[in-house]
Amino acid sequence: MESRFARVGRASVRIWHPAPPPRRSLDAFPPAEAGPGAAPLDWRRTTRPLLCLAAFALALWPHWRWAAARLADGSDDPLGLAALAMLFAAGVRFAPRLRTEPAPGWLAVAVLLTSLATVLGLLAPALLAALLAALAFAAALAAFAPVGTPVLPLAGLAALALPVVSSLQFYAGFPLRVVTAEASRWLLALGGFDASREGSAMLVDGRLVIVDAPCSGVQMVWMAWFCACAVACWRGLPDRVFAKRLPFIGVAVLAGNVVRNTVLVGLEAGAVAVPAWQHEAIGMVVLGLVCGAVAWLVASARLPAPRQAIVFGPRSVALQGPLLAALAALLVVCALTPLAWSRTVAQAAPPVPMPTESPREWNGRPLRPLALGVVEARFAAQFPGRIERLTDERSVLVWREVRTPTRMLHPATDCYRGLGYRVVDARLERDAEARLWRCFVAERDGRRVRVCERIEDARGESFTDASSWFWAAQLGRSKGPWHAITVATPLGSLT
Repeated sequence: MESRFARVGRASVRIWHPAPPPRRSLDAFPPAEAGPGAAPLDWRRTTRPLLCLAAFALALWPHWRWAAARLADGSDDPLGLAALAMLFAAGVRFAPRLRTEPAPGWLAVAVLLTSLATVLGLLAPALLAALLAALAFAAALAAFAPVGTPVLPLAGLAALALPVVSSLQFYAGFPLRVVTAEASRWLLALGGFDASREGSAMLVDGRLVIVDAPCSGVQMVWMAWFCACAVACWRGLPDRVFAKRLPFIGVAVLAGNVVRNTVLVGLEAGAVAVPAWQHEAIGMVVLGLVCGAVAWLVASARLPAPRQAIVFGPRSVALQGPLLAALAALLVVCALTPLAWSRTVAQAAPPVPMPTESPREWNGRPLRPLALGVVEARFAAQFPGRIERLTDERSVLVWREVRTPTRMLHPATDCYRGLGYRVVDARLERDAEARLWRCFVAERDGRRVRVCERIEDARGESFTDASSWFWAAQLGRSKGPWHAITVATPLGSLT
């Protein structure tokens, strides 16, 4: 408070004037003030930034359509919806304080990534282009977000909102399983087990135990990063502090996955059969402990001095006049380019006949060819090899020949999940000729199908999952052409 004196006649009168509050930028956004008591949304002030964010989202529409289609067909876990919901909640939280004048550095990053995502959407794999699109929208959000808003958690949530789990399983699943199996082998050996590793499988006390996709820890990695990004974003943890926690999060996930795999493999190798629900319960308990540890690790970080954020150049730029027109024109071009792009493919030269022939019999029974379905034929037209569908009147055999490492050699589990089946009882089995197969049971609408698959290379070596085959072929340890064989045998109805 401050005082002034006014003299009226001979009397001194003290008049109190409250001091004006200190001037404060409308862009300031201390994390503690963004809770339920935040100011109501001023639509007149936030109209321009909301329209700009909507324009970026519309310019990137092909990538959102691809992500929605991949989620709808069931070929990927819908975990990204949780990240999308958290990203939306974070946007609503600081919507009342969106900046009318964006940060020029982040705006430039958003424009650059949007342009790259548009170009790569026409030339590169859809997942790579969608990842750039998600980062572009996160950069646009950072440009209009209040000063001090953490950027790295927003970018992490945007990337996790994409359907990436199945792709991570394909590319990173096998290396993660090898690391997990090797660490589990050491722990089991310390526990008195006779354990050895064969690829990503383990031989424990003479029993072969599969270390399959759920044991790779990909879903645990996703859940841990989601918890870390969600807590950091909601707490307003500065980017530098959050970045320092990332290595410890990776160590926590790896340790948790190794412990889970060691316990499950030890139970699987025991003499007493363990019910499936106990396996799932152990996995859920370990997952909960890991996510709790990650959340505590991020939540317990001390908040340093305010405004410790990544800033490029000047704090803000007026988005009007020629700059606004140029931005609008660029976003319109990015939105219309996918529509105008001609995807017509020139008539390809007739394929060179491949010397390898598909099987003519299976387990002593003759095979006859079956026509490919409409979806299968469309997929085969882009497949880098040959696909044939055969039957011995008891089972259906899909034979694929591929001459180069490719993501298009999908695991059978992805295909069946994409068709709406529930995959259960995955295991490794040997047939009458001692060949190793990866088998599972697919269930849908009361019907059950037993599916077994394997991949063989030109030297007779075999693989039981696409991820291990991809890395062996990519690193030159396996030579093509490769033959992938999938056998589906009906088991009858569940009723």
